[in-house]
Amino acid sequence: MGLCCDTVRNNLKKIRVGIEKESLRVASNGHIAQTEHPPNVGKALTNKHITTDFSEAQLEFITPAVSDMSAGIRFLKDLHAFTAQRLEAGEYFWNASMPPVISSDDEIPIASYGECNAARIKTLYRKGLANRYGKRMQTISGIHYNFSLPEELWQCMHVRMGVGVSLQDFRSDGYLALIRNLQRHGWLLLYLFGASPAVDISYLPEGSERLSAMGHDTLYGPYATSLRMSDIGYTSVVQGKLDIRFNNMEDYLDGLRAALGTSESLYEQIGVVEGDTYKQMNTHQLQLENELYGSVRPKRNALGDERPITALCRRGVEYVELRSIDINPFLPVGIDDEQANFLNLFLTFMAFADSPSINAEERKAYAQRTAVVAERGREPGLQLPGYEQQTTLVEAARELFKGLQDMAVLFDEVHGGEAFGASVAAQLAKIENPELTPSAQVLEKVREYGSHQAFISAISEAQSSHFKVIPMDEVREADLSTQAKQSEVEWERLAAEDIAPFDQYLNAQAAYFCPPGCGKY
Repeated sequence: MGLCCDTVRNNLKKIRVGIEKESLRVASNGHIAQTEHPPNVGKALTNKHITTDFSEAQLEFITPAVSDMSAGIRFLKDLHAFTAQRLEAGEYFWNASMPPVISSDDEIPIASYGECNAARIKTLYRKGLANRYGKRMQTISGIHYNFSLPEELWQCMHVRMGVGVSLQDFRSDGYLALIRNLQRHGWLLLYLFGASPAVDISYLPEGSERLSAMGHDTLYGPYATSLRMSDIGYTSVVQGKLDIRFNNMEDYLDGLRAALGTSESLYEQIGVVEGDTYKQMNTHQLQLENELYGSVRPKRNALGDERPITALCRRGVEYVELRSIDINPFLPVGIDDEQANFLNLFLTFMAFADSPSINAEERKAYAQRTAVVAERGREPGLQLPGYEQQTTLVEAARELFKGLQDMAVLFDEVHGGEAFGASVAAQLAKIENPELTPSAQVLEKVREYGSHQAFISAISEAQSSHFKVIPMDEVREADLSTQAKQSEVEWERLAAEDIAPFDQYLNAQAAYFCPPGCGKY
């Protein structure tokens, strides 16, 4: 696809992004907070902007999708300030991807949403995650970057190319092409923005032969960029063998259906119920669609009680969820305008660049490439696997930046100003000097403070203290207060109307009910 059409160029200003940022609440002793979700921010079950992820102490801030990235980042800052000013005394946000010191799994409270069926099933799903993967892995936090190209752009390109498929198919194929290119080139984002080169030793009580020790309580990768995205982060033996492909919608949905409908022997050993206590939703390879780990997912907003897979099957892909972004502890909300501008530019470039189908061998090679950068990305002369000829990370990055620099010129012309060119220049400087990367800067501070725990505690507490006193826009604060109160009303309504037995509700929700032909695909 090309970008020379004026209609296409003008619609680049309508790119929309929503951000989901996870953040553990930490007590004054530096351990995960044991208190309940802050009551004055609304109910986690029904508040669309402030909820929880795996743990009761793991906040999730969700912005609306906007085309003005500065406004989106401001909204994220407002969510932090609104919540910080309602935290228990001494609590603060842990502004890093890898967790603080964890003395035992008992310190990690699973999120609780209430007693209605919708609440109980969310908690049960998380119990399943704990039993399948362990609680510690679930405390890892990150930023999910939800990116969509405007519908007008897809319509323009669909007409201009005159392809013999529907607009829905054309759009879905375009997003899958973007995802395939992220499989090829997503390693660049780990190098540029990875910010988790170290972790408290309590996360790996048995140690790691591949990490070095710093003092008595920190493990680190000397050249690591993102331990979060390495094999000590989100990993799963079962998911490692899933056949999830992105060459076309039928293949992707068939692979997802198989994972949702195939019982797994390891999970059969856990069991579903013990006495009167549920341990997981089912024994399938995935309890629900959201259990699928990976650096990126195709997504579609569901309507009513639709399952995510059903929404995709009926109406195709609406946006992509980029999941590989670490929280940068130097930035108060983990991300800033410059990074967001580059991500928009990069993702658009990935959407419009050639993107052939990927076979199983290539998929394995690209996964290995990403893993190498996560664990050793700043290593001098690092060779990247999966290229026909020997290629260093620097050589591969320089080649990508040729296209990104051209794209930045176009974006600056469309938006006015020089923000995109400046962002590309700042990232290119990191290629030439690894010490400018967030991972190198984090490691330098960890050494200065003596441990991962000491550095992240100090910077996080200072940032939260700022959020606790910063004046909020009165209109935004009123809107968030209204949303909090509305979430409480909705929560009470769900509890009052909930009459179905939980067993019956679980069977209806967890049932495998999206066979081929239930929608478009």
